Amino acid sequence: METRSAKGHILAIDLGSGSIKAAVVSEAGRVVACATAPVATRLLDKGGAEQDARAWWQDTLATAAQAVGASGLPAEEIIGVACDSQWSVVVAVNQKAEPLMPAVHWLDTRGGIHNRKIISGFPRIKGYGLNKLRKWLGKTGLAPTHSGIDSLGHLLFIKHERPEIYRQAHAFLEPMDYLTARLTGRICATQKTMAPFMVSENRRWGVRAYSPELLALAGLDEAKLPPLIENDGIVGPLVPEVAAAIGLRPETPVIAGICDSNASAIGSGAVAEFETILYIGTSYYMTGHVPFQKTDILHTITSLPSPFPGKYYLLGEQGAGGKCIQFFLNTLLYGEDAFGSGQLPDDAYRRFNAAAGEAPAGSGGLVFLPWLNGSLTPDEDAYVRGGFMNLTFNTRRSHMARAIMEGIAFNNRWTQEAVARYYGRRVESFRFSGGGALSDLWAQILADVLGVPIHQIDDPLNSTVRGSALLAQVVLGNRRLEEIQALVPIRRTFEPDGAHRAIYDKIYRQFRALFRRNRKIFKALNG
Repeated sequence: METRSAKGHILAIDLGSGSIKAAVVSEAGRVVACATAPVATRLLDKGGAEQDARAWWQDTLATAAQAVGASGLPAEEIIGVACDSQWSVVVAVNQKAEPLMPAVHWLDTRGGIHNRKIISGFPRIKGYGLNKLRKWLGKTGLAPTHSGIDSLGHLLFIKHERPEIYRQAHAFLEPMDYLTARLTGRICATQKTMAPFMVSENRRWGVRAYSPELLALAGLDEAKLPPLIENDGIVGPLVPEVAAAIGLRPETPVIAGICDSNASAIGSGAVAEFETILYIGTSYYMTGHVPFQKTDILHTITSLPSPFPGKYYLLGEQGAGGKCIQFFLNTLLYGEDAFGSGQLPDDAYRRFNAAAGEAPAGSGGLVFLPWLNGSLTPDEDAYVRGGFMNLTFNTRRSHMARAIMEGIAFNNRWTQEAVARYYGRRVESFRFSGGGALSDLWAQILADVLGVPIHQIDDPLNSTVRGSALLAQVVLGNRRLEEIQALVPIRRTFEPDGAHRAIYDKIYRQFRALFRRNRKIFKALNG
């Protein structure tokens, strides 16, 4: 790739489900300075979940300016801007890329009814009309979810239930493309960022086209979708007013954005084929780079174009991870109600981890089901829900805390088995990143439940901004893909403890059985 800039630092912006982070990152992947701001999710009736995209933008400007200022670097030392973000979130914008309504979040299920209408047919497989399923898989490697948590479901919700917004909208964007549009004044997207809309062709790397056939099946207007640029392209320079607000030069290039799962894989050093990560943040997923395109519809696993030419990455989104802990803390322990248990303390997550450490492996037989918003990988079901099973009078809050960690680990084991079949080989180890990787206890639980070494990466909270920044250096010609793994050190490796294998094998079998045997009950309650 031709060198396009002098060497220097990257301003990386990560818009997650729970926070915005702006960081100045060196060419070696070291975070020099960063700033954060919280992101709130508004949960609505009938499965609604929204975030304020206008607030995203204001907080992006503020945190970016803070990070650049705190870095102490002159503007010419920051040679590029890169954005990554949460995914399957839809922002309706006007011609100036200004939001017309709150962003429809990935937790939102209001589009499920519309997805189910467009995928129905006979003969059926897993609720899909077989002929329609073949068309979606053949062109995108994906299929509309029954729950409607994908961007196609969100867009169909807007079209059918917010028709005035659909008419007014100039384009519908994913968050990373919304941020790059506000930064550059150019509305566009890429093959990889538009994947959750499921109407762009992505079975061949680099295709920059929407599928007329899938648009017709979904009943969508291509004119409402952003034009597609190269996966490893540059969107443009900064808008002068934005550059001034942040403290950068107007000519600073902004590279095409990526989703946070792809950024975290890069920032965890998982760029070699079949090197796989476990990420636990607000959500949790299994991902890594693979040399092929393939879809396992039975286990909701596929591969999608990565920003590196000719490469693909595993999509194994499992749903709400750390958000289950947030629910436990905010609802069961520190809820604002008549119990008066007080406000959530600043060290709530440290307390949670300490309490979980007091409970034995297996949590006294307590099983946590982590599907508070339905299940995704490795078995999508819009109706299943979460809960604690096998409560007794001996159950303590420490058992509940550890059971949450173990429940998420059991779902990872289930996904691990599906991914091994997808790879055609055993997954020998995992790199562990995200906020969950700050916990040595959770790393050991994962090693014990999954039965393989867990490599806890150094500085796991910054894996996404580090990944975006290292990608920018590759796009700008300052780094090679092969150099990235060596830039991400392993803090500690956790080996499986054989003493816990029997109890975890026993509970894992019942974890799977609880999912299978209660599906009809969940559907009766939530269908």
